[in-house]
Amino acid sequence: MDRKEFLSAMLALGGSVVASKASASTLVIEELERLSAASKSRKIDPSKSIIISDIHICGEFNDQGLPKHYPNNPVCFEQQIKEILSMRHLPANLIILGDIAWDYGHQSDYEYVAKLFAPIEQAGIKITVAMGNHDRRHTFLKSFPEYAQTTKVAERVVSVVELSDLDFVVLDTLSELPDNKSKVTGEMDKEQLLWLENYLASAKRPVILSAHHPMTEIPDLERIVTKYNNVAAYIYGHVHYWHKGMRIIRPLAPQRMIPYIAIPSTFYGDIGYVVMQSDPKGVNLSYSSNGFWWPQPQDNAPAEWAQRQADLADEKCRILFR
Repeated sequence: MDRKEFLSAMLALGGSVVASKASASTLVIEELERLSAASKSRKIDPSKSIIISDIHICGEFNDQGLPKHYPNNPVCFEQQIKEILSMRHLPANLIILGDIAWDYGHQSDYEYVAKLFAPIEQAGIKITVAMGNHDRRHTFLKSFPEYAQTTKVAERVVSVVELSDLDFVVLDTLSELPDNKSKVTGEMDKEQLLWLENYLASAKRPVILSAHHPMTEIPDLERIVTKYNNVAAYIYGHVHYWHKGMRIIRPLAPQRMIPYIAIPSTFYGDIGYVVMQSDPKGVNLSYSSNGFWWPQPQDNAPAEWAQRQADLADEKCRILFR
């Protein structure tokens, strides 16, 4: 009996053919692995990085092989992985600014994220992540124990990505509460603030600071940034939209302002990622849009959604080193 005859027999018996949890996720991973293998012949550009945020991956699936929560995820992130692995010159780094997990940092979320990350790492691209308010450190570290060894601050997930022309610092602003809950807003403990101040005081290269939460939610962080001219910019996620602006951190002479950049989501709002290209004088950021919706895609989307995408076409900005 060939495949066509088998399917006909199943339907005649009133059966149905549905994708299982295993087969649905396996097909995605297999496709990404094929792209990863094909990408190995391409060069990695050490001055190029990709920044994304708020991927909200759900690791629980229904009988149709779709995520139990918000079926559009992780489709958008998977599409971005495909685009990254298909680039002519691969980025050296992929930096994800938090909210890796769907909602409460379940272990199954991180287990599936690890499978999605594997083809990227196999292509030679280093992945660095931040903690967002939907993440949980203890479950994250079970799937990614290497972060417990490499973190710059004990019991936090803090990283320094050494790029060609600068250091990209990924801070931990997750504020965890009992009962597996967290605050929506961010905070930083004294140990991390002390580490950051010492780091900036001795840094020999320009520094871009990043975290999941806006700096405006963490006054002590902004106080430290005000003191050091080697901080070139602050980049964050959390808000689910692309925004390029300036943050005045020292209004009086000598005046000081820094670029203040929000990275889009793969979940809702602006859907996309940012390509960061560095050179000795600064970095260029280019926004790549994959769509816009709120709170989920619609067949007859409001005209404002398309207009938002049109407004963001070819969005770029430059961050200068001091």
